[in-house]
Amino acid sequence: MSALYVCTTCADGRGQDLLEAVENEALARDWVLDIRGQACLAACSQRCTAALQGPGKHSYVFGQLAPDAACAAALLDVAAQHAEPGDGSLAWDRRPERLKSGLVARLPPLR
Repeated sequence: MSALYVCTTCADGRGQDLLEAVENEALARDWVLDIRGQACLAACSQRCTAALQGPGKHSYVFGQLAPDAACAAALLDVAAQHAEPGDGSLAWDRRPERLKSGLVARLPPLR
């Protein structure tokens, strides 16, 4: 199971707005995903930010996100890819266009 973390303290409350947009989009899709707000992902210069983690999977941090429907949809699309069987690698050519830039970090799975 993958979890999506959204920084809630980014950009003077815009992170909270992004979290709400993601939650609303997940509800509209009737899709169950572990979505969590996190106070500060420590990528303040990249605001707004979100991260993906899962057991045995690569972790990703995305920045330069907007609290809008397009970013919310892109985050859910990439979270679905991350949740697929395997190590969570997100191929650049399969990422939503909005998430092909703004990658802050990719960390290998814990072994």
